[in-house]
Amino acid sequence: MQFHWMPVVLMVCIAWIALGWFALVQHHEEPGTFGDMFGAANSLLSALAFAALIYTILLQRYELKLQRIELTETRTELKGQREQMEGQSEQMRTDSFENSFFRVLGVFGDIVASIDLIKRESGVVTTSGRDCFGVFYDRLENRYASLRRSGYFEELSDRQIAERAYKHVYTESHGDVGHYFRTLYNLVKLVDRSAVDDKHFYTNLIRAQLSNQETLLLFYNCACGDGRPKFEPLVERYALLKNMPRERLIDQNHIGWFEPSAFGKEFMGSTMDGRVDANEGG
Repeated sequence: MQFHWMPVVLMVCIAWIALGWFALVQHHEEPGTFGDMFGAANSLLSALAFAALIYTILLQRYELKLQRIELTETRTELKGQREQMEGQSEQMRTDSFENSFFRVLGVFGDIVASIDLIKRESGVVTTSGRDCFGVFYDRLENRYASLRRSGYFEELSDRQIAERAYKHVYTESHGDVGHYFRTLYNLVKLVDRSAVDDKHFYTNLIRAQLSNQETLLLFYNCACGDGRPKFEPLVERYALLKNMPRERLIDQNHIGWFEPSAFGKEFMGSTMDGRVDANEGG
């Protein structure tokens, strides 16, 4: 909305001159009447000036309204741009995390594939890859049973005997087992320390990579080995033992060494139901 002043001013000047000329021609012999005509003209000009002032005020109000509307639209646009930038930043962080995650997950798979057991006498590879964990776990079971049968450790608790058995197996295969669990721990820690929303989605992918024998050995690594202080809380937080065949534990009483959350929500629910039934029966 724009107003052009020059035509109005020009028209007022022309009207004022024309009025003066008309008054001069009609009343050149009556100066008083001629003066009265100019008084009327002055009143008209004053009215026009007042009207112009009112119009100017209205015009300024209209322009201020347009400025407020434009400012509101600008703020809305800036808010949308900020939200878009935040979304892009979040996506960039997620992409960066996933690149790191899948790279380490690939390294973890390569480590598993590179494990092999060689017969000392012939140097022939007898077992390789994930199958090695079945051998490791069999060794753990046999060592535990041997210590229990020996009778030399009657003063030790069941957990202390399991710790001795695991330490023996771990020492024998430290190069393979140690590297494996360090990589697995750092992979889970990478997810735990990330800013992604659904961390369980990624830890579920990790859990899906673990065989039954790996989860059994993971159980004793966290309960009796180096994983106990740091890895065990992560195992419980992300239910990494959910798919572990619990019936394959060396002793079923060992399951109490972990919080129920380590075995998933279904196990937690059944545990709570069992406690309720026991209380009601009592």
